[in-house]
Amino acid sequence: MQKTMESSRETYVIIIGTLDTKGVEVSYLRTQLQSSGLLTRIIDVGISSAPACHADISREEVASKATADICSILNQDDGKLKAMEAMARGALLLVEEKISSAETAGVVALGGGVGTWIGMQVMSALPFGFPKIMISTLPFDIRPYMGSKDIMIIPSVTDILGLNPILRKVLQNAAGAVAGMVGLDKLPQSSKKVIGITALGVTTPLVTACKEILEAQGFEVAAFHGVGVGGKIFEDWVQTGIFSGVLDLTPHDITNFLFDGISPPYPGRLESAARNKIPQVVAPGGLDFISRGPIATLSEEDRQKQHYQHSPMFTHVRVISAEMEEVAQVVADKLNIGQDSTIVAIPLQGFSYQGHATGHLADSEADMTFVRVLKQRLNKDIPVIEVDAHINDHSFAEAVCSLLLQLIESK
Repeated sequence: MQKTMESSRETYVIIIGTLDTKGVEVSYLRTQLQSSGLLTRIIDVGISSAPACHADISREEVASKATADICSILNQDDGKLKAMEAMARGALLLVEEKISSAETAGVVALGGGVGTWIGMQVMSALPFGFPKIMISTLPFDIRPYMGSKDIMIIPSVTDILGLNPILRKVLQNAAGAVAGMVGLDKLPQSSKKVIGITALGVTTPLVTACKEILEAQGFEVAAFHGVGVGGKIFEDWVQTGIFSGVLDLTPHDITNFLFDGISPPYPGRLESAARNKIPQVVAPGGLDFISRGPIATLSEEDRQKQHYQHSPMFTHVRVISAEMEEVAQVVADKLNIGQDSTIVAIPLQGFSYQGHATGHLADSEADMTFVRVLKQRLNKDIPVIEVDAHINDHSFAEAVCSLLLQLIESK
């Protein structure tokens, strides 16, 4: 159900842009938002020439908020970068003030390289659930700058270099999206406890079964893609304390981190639940392979190893026995942080979809190397439970859920 436009008028939408280069487009976006019945405030984060339209909060005010003198900064060798950082800090402080005083209902930013970087720095620090939209030329991989926040990314399609029929439609749609979000009622809070789970396609049957088991016990389940940006987002959410327990079933990020996999690695994987003493059961899902790119891009070394094409974009390359020793050492060192809040569950018949006895990644010797080294390196008060099953067997799902429920009940 949406609020009436009258209630939306009590607050305004903040537009963030570099008015020296994007003033015309910011002005058009403001018009579109106002035509949807929304009040607006423009924050200018430009750092070079004069603004091309009026700002409700000038660049001087933004810089002052960050206690910065932009003119002096720009005269330094790395002045542009420092000026961008100062404008991002100042804009964030201003937006946070407006949110705290309930003056603003949402934020939208638009930009190319400079504007996108500043906009993402601001929005990635704002509360989850607060409406935030980035209209961007996508000049760089924007994913690492999103953090664990729900930022809507709208490609500008054309460059933001003057209005044209394509960009006008993009800006109109963006205004409509903002209007829709700020008009929504607040969702009621669930009283159910939440379990965080990591997943990939190679462990989907396991995660699906665990979800069904836990939901039947009265829990809600939040599953996260256990690789790259998804792994970092999972760790960030664990740190919020929202989860009563964690099933980290797919810590595949570890092999990407160690062996230069294609997905962006996050060195903090497997640490948040342990540090915060959150009950967790960890399984080695996806630790038996490295994610590479299209099969045609494999190195000669990788071609000599077991591998298969998971999708047109990904090839999974087997982690050999010597490498599994290193994986086990890293996993153990991370889990040793948590001690009595952690249990490790090992599926003895394979760690991923193609890790079963007749699969493309079958290598029981390498798997057992991982188990042996893990047991040697783990603190003695972290149990290692071996289950005679493949990771995607229902019996393994039952085992890990039972272990987690026991941990939760003991806390």
